Amino acid sequence: MKKFLLTVGVLAISLPAFAGIGVKESTSPEYLRNYGCSSEAVKYVQLNKAQVNGQPFVTPISDRRQSKLYTNSEVWNTIVDKTVDFFNYIDPAQDKDKFMRQDIKYYANTQDL
Repeated sequence: MKKFLLTVGVLAISLPAFAGIGVKESTSPEYLRNYGCSSEAVKYVQLNKAQVNGQPFVTPISDRRQSKLYTNSEVWNTIVDKTVDFFNYIDPAQDKDKFMRQDIKYYANTQDL
């Protein structure tokens, strides 16, 4: 009886240790989406993981480039790209996909634009 109670006691103490989740599982995109993180938060977690591991991270194609303005004409698509790039250049509030991707420099340079 003592052996049985000792075995049950050891199992009861050690079983909750197997119920935890690891870092790999808790930073997976599926886990983050299921627990209410936004798609941007998932993207930045994956970007941070790739930077720590020294791997390249390819930014998903944004919805802006999947616009109705694009056609099969290369000339028209080039005009649309240049126009969008111009308005992104003059608007400082636009996301230029440089968040967490550029080194902070403490002096002014041409990359600040």
